[in-house]
Amino acid sequence: MIAKHGGNIYEAAKRYGIKENEIIDFSANINPLGIPDKLKEAIASNLGCIESYPDPDYKDLVAAIAHHNCINENYVIPGNGATEIIFQIAEAVKPKKSLLLAPTFLEYERALRKAGSDIEYYMLNENNDFKIEGEDFLHKLRGEIDFVAICNPNNPTGQIIEKELLLRILMKCKRSKINLMIDEAFIDFLDNQEENSLIDCLDDYDNLFIIRALTKFFAIPGLRIGYGLISNQSIKEKILNNKEPWTINGFAAISGHVLLKDKEYIRKSKEFFKKEKKYMYQELKKINGIKLYKPKANYILFKLLSYPGDLKDMMIKKKILIRQCDNYINLDSSFFRAAIKDRESNLKLINVLKEVVDND
Repeated sequence: MIAKHGGNIYEAAKRYGIKENEIIDFSANINPLGIPDKLKEAIASNLGCIESYPDPDYKDLVAAIAHHNCINENYVIPGNGATEIIFQIAEAVKPKKSLLLAPTFLEYERALRKAGSDIEYYMLNENNDFKIEGEDFLHKLRGEIDFVAICNPNNPTGQIIEKELLLRILMKCKRSKINLMIDEAFIDFLDNQEENSLIDCLDDYDNLFIIRALTKFFAIPGLRIGYGLISNQSIKEKILNNKEPWTINGFAAISGHVLLKDKEYIRKSKEFFKKEKKYMYQELKKINGIKLYKPKANYILFKLLSYPGDLKDMMIKKKILIRQCDNYINLDSSFFRAAIKDRESNLKLINVLKEVVDND
């Protein structure tokens, strides 16, 4: 099974005969503020790094990640994007039966099936805005389940699980000998990310694995850099023994040290998304014919209530690419996800949606 993801402007450009640089890509959830200037400067001044192999242990990158998150360096595993870490954890743990939300990020299923795990799905209720129903979910943590993956904020729904419930899930998993993987790839986009992360639980829970990414927030999908945070040294050792060497290139290796220290870029990004997320949600709510799910991250899930035709096709003909969500379990072709971009681009999306969808 090959999972389809957002960001494939190349396919859209070829199919519709549109130049790639003419397409406004709302299908990939990337920070529209673009690559931080400090990273551009660092890459330009370190071009010579491509003449040498990177440090296979990525000591500087590991130190920067640990310092940024105020955790032990021994907990850090850097990866070629968050997806590499997801596959590495699945392979190291080799769960027999895993519990996944539906809908959620597609690569969990691929990684777990590759590792030989059976999959059980917890179907999120559309009528509850695709939020986890706490007691019901906790009741599922029993029997043969030995691994749980949760995306927080969830992709593609944009919803978060409050820390109080996360802690209950973590404690129930510990008692039931279940490994819990929390994917926090989009948590940097939250105003109060510290209040929603379980990083402070790593010391006390060796069944907890946390995934983070620099790709989305720092607008560097081409560099592919993410990391895992794991206190269980036995599992970490299995991952390190099985992983291929030098999966992170030289430029990515130096980027973490630069990016995680760029407090001004982080501040500006958080202020931007707080304002633009509110604006986009309020404007899209005015459009008849769609149902919105209030976002917590940097993207918005919406449902097409009426059927004017192939919405994705109509939008790309207007040079706007959105993510149709019909390949997510528990969603169908009426669901779409759109990234939050700069004001000019957001206005174009809003106006085209009004033109195409609004049946008032």
